[in-house]
Amino acid sequence: MKLTITDAAKEKIQNKVQGDAKFFLSLDDGVGNYSDAGSCAIDTSFDLIAVDPDLEDKDFNASMDSDLGPIYYKDYSGSFLEQNLKFDVMYNALILSGDSGMIDGNVPVIDKRK
Repeated sequence: MKLTITDAAKEKIQNKVQGDAKFFLSLDDGVGNYSDAGSCAIDTSFDLIAVDPDLEDKDFNASMDSDLGPIYYKDYSGSFLEQNLKFDVMYNALILSGDSGMIDGNVPVIDKRK
């Protein structure tokens, strides 16, 4: 699995997260330390979470390559993802899409580093 990050998306992410970070692509399903309540919506909802580079979290037990280095995710959330993923910006929102189209039209970037 590969996540391509456009220049506009890199700029949006780097405006929120400067310096070293590990990234989690977190399905908002109410599971784990970074999912508050879970998504009640019909659509799929992800968050891009920056954490300290040395942080280990057993919930994020799979990874994919990206233009910013490895992105970690919950292995079971891979059923919502595709082989070829892309982060881009549309209407000032970070969007996650795959070969079949948009997966999440507004992915928040959250910095949880200490």
